[in-house]
Amino acid sequence: MLNVEKFQNELLLNEEDKQNGFWFLDELHLPGALTPLFASYMAPAVTEGSKKAYETLKLPIHQFHIKISESHYYQNNVSYKGDIAKRLEENAEKIEALLPNLSDIFWNYMNQELMPYFHTLDQYRKDGIALTEAKGILIELFEFFKRAWEIHFEVVMPRGSVGLVLEDAYKNLTGDKNTTYVYDLLEGVMNKSLETDRALWMLSKVANESTVLSNCFASVPNEGLVSELQSSPDGQSFLLLIQDILETYGWRIANSHEFSEETWVENPEYALAVIAEYIKKDFNFDKEYAQVVEEREHKVTALLEKYPESDAKARFKQIHEWALAYWGVDEDHHFYIDAMLPAKARMVLLEIGTRLVEAKAIKENSDIFFLYLDELVELVSNPIDITTKIVERKIVHERDSKKNVPQTYGVAPQEETAPVIERIFGTRTAEVDEQEQSFKGYAASKGVHTGTVRIVRDQNDFSKVQKGDVLVCKTTLPPWTVLFSISGAVITDAGGILSHAGTVAREYKLPAVLGTRVATQMLQDGDTVRVDGTNGVVYIVKAE
Repeated sequence: MLNVEKFQNELLLNEEDKQNGFWFLDELHLPGALTPLFASYMAPAVTEGSKKAYETLKLPIHQFHIKISESHYYQNNVSYKGDIAKRLEENAEKIEALLPNLSDIFWNYMNQELMPYFHTLDQYRKDGIALTEAKGILIELFEFFKRAWEIHFEVVMPRGSVGLVLEDAYKNLTGDKNTTYVYDLLEGVMNKSLETDRALWMLSKVANESTVLSNCFASVPNEGLVSELQSSPDGQSFLLLIQDILETYGWRIANSHEFSEETWVENPEYALAVIAEYIKKDFNFDKEYAQVVEEREHKVTALLEKYPESDAKARFKQIHEWALAYWGVDEDHHFYIDAMLPAKARMVLLEIGTRLVEAKAIKENSDIFFLYLDELVELVSNPIDITTKIVERKIVHERDSKKNVPQTYGVAPQEETAPVIERIFGTRTAEVDEQEQSFKGYAASKGVHTGTVRIVRDQNDFSKVQKGDVLVCKTTLPPWTVLFSISGAVITDAGGILSHAGTVAREYKLPAVLGTRVATQMLQDGDTVRVDGTNGVVYIVKAE
């Protein structure tokens, strides 16, 4: 339950915390400054949700403990204190038992818990929210966030274990030590992110078939498309098509984890910008996707034909079948939990904010995002003018968003990082060769590409990326997948081979070097780089 008296003390990183634990900035998932209200929901949800899920899965880690410092998200991986060897055995048994049903487990949670609560949030908005009801809704949402993130970790953490089990089965069958090849055998799995890309691509086809629409996209800047489309019957019909698509796929923002940014549902400009890029380029989603599936099936068939029937071969075939059925859950869970939950919650919170504007407590409904949850609970119960506090909080948030905050606090633990964590987060240190003008990362997706660097920090930078450019960023999230069909290669600061960027880069056959730690510092827009995704090296060919 929400403990108002101790809430901020438990949420914010203090000196005692830094002395008693190792905290690292999680740039893989939340690279920017968080608003106080989102931090209030997110940090406790991950802290408590991971603890419950890791006990369910018998993982050799106790929990991810999250605290906030200078508006940024710091994580402490709390070690399991019991017998590690025994715990690993329990985890292996648990994963083995879950393997055949991992996808079904996720969709059962989706249908029985997540979607019903999303409908509840929609109903709150439809019915209207009085301030007398707001406190109960805020606390209910707080508790649901914790439950949603327990589900999140329960359904997504096995992905790393499944990958390792498949790697082991592959090694036993082939003797090949390069076991990461198995991830090539899991490409071409439809998921909600790819569905979104396809839906927008289909709209680009509609636009291309209309002279009015194609002329509009060709002559009007992205920021003027909505008003221009509204001025013609064809444009109005097209906007209705977009809105229909966004009601399904538009519950997202570029950063995914936040309340404060506009969702695609609220503003179709983001979707229109993507559609405009599809119109410019010669891209056929269905053809490209079918080719990825065909190549994956060919690789699997060719591999299996090399070896006679045996227990090792039967084991590999079974694990691969289960892994393939489950693999799309990585993007699907993000679509519904990481993105849709805060997007749906945002709309309810804005409704509560509107009531506070009417009560003359704040000036804009979005001001509530700059309050901690304990402060907001008190405010809806006793509305008073807090506009001065909001102004101060916005100044602090803007200042923190521009800071180069410390990457870590405390002393790093001596124990080896669990392979599952390393595959997802990427834990290697920066490797820079000044003489060769190169730096290394994880070889996440094969191939070599030379192109122009485009640094992307948020969805306002999406329009910078042109066909063949090299996408460089701290990390990518599912709303960014539209850039993968445009880019020629991907480089990130954070993440391992099972991070979102690695998974999607392999789907789109883009060379990818991930977890470099230094890409956004060493590169700038206009640089020319050669991205060697096979060996995990980025070469600076020409610096601007």
